[in-house]
Amino acid sequence: MARIAFIMNPIAGTKNKEAAWLYIGQVFGLSPDYELTMYTTSCANDGYKKALQFANAHYDVVVAVGGDGTVNEVARGLLYSQTVLGIIPMGSGNGLARHLQLPLNFRKAIEIIRAGNVQVIDAAEINRKIFFCTAGVGFDALIGNLFNQRGKRGLYHYIGLSTKKVLSYTPREYLIHIDGTSLRRKAFLITVANASQWGNNAYIAPEANISDGWLDIVILNEYSLIEAPLLLPRLFTRSIHKAWSTEVLRGRNIRIIRTKNDYVHFDGESAVMGKAIDINVIPQALKVITPSL
Repeated sequence: MARIAFIMNPIAGTKNKEAAWLYIGQVFGLSPDYELTMYTTSCANDGYKKALQFANAHYDVVVAVGGDGTVNEVARGLLYSQTVLGIIPMGSGNGLARHLQLPLNFRKAIEIIRAGNVQVIDAAEINRKIFFCTAGVGFDALIGNLFNQRGKRGLYHYIGLSTKKVLSYTPREYLIHIDGTSLRRKAFLITVANASQWGNNAYIAPEANISDGWLDIVILNEYSLIEAPLLLPRLFTRSIHKAWSTEVLRGRNIRIIRTKNDYVHFDGESAVMGKAIDINVIPQALKVITPSL
């Protein structure tokens, strides 16, 4: 009998989770193949603490029910363990779930969990904060902070904020060290990607591979007013890396030095960090259930 736990964040995203919660109880609670535990989080970091508890108790699978923040918390609690992460994506962006090609329909996502195909993926850290999809500095970090403060979720609110701020944002100076090689750039944003997208199918690093032990460093340099209207559509056509103003490098250990303390983003969260930002890959750190190929 497999021991499986579900951790739900009741306030993540915009979806009503009650139907999913009831369906989980019906599918797994009535099956002789599973020992089921269901847990609802009550505060920040609760998902991490509970997932760590389940991993230490040698649960077979722990499933995050929520958005990118919930997935990040639960996944952090399972790092380096034999406990496998499952995901029922119910957030507004669902970056990791989309990268792994998980269905957004909760019934289909549950069927993927029951099938139990396991992939081992990398994680990464930014100044010792764990992330699984993307982290970065610059314009997207600013917008991420404003988006989180506003409290309204969804792609249209994010695009609306970006549109209001894009013309007034001035590119910043950065010194970038990648595995011993140094370069200077005046950049609009720098995203370090373990997975391919920010969420909502906005592909900032279309060629990123979450299991190869490398990070993609996407630098959006200063661009012309002629190119500006084309950049947003490129995110959704998986072609941002082909824009003339975009530079994509790869590395395992990255240090970004900027002129002042400022915002960073990681897996949909935002924080103020110092001038020096260290980002490192953590190879083969997590087992996760994915669709079988």
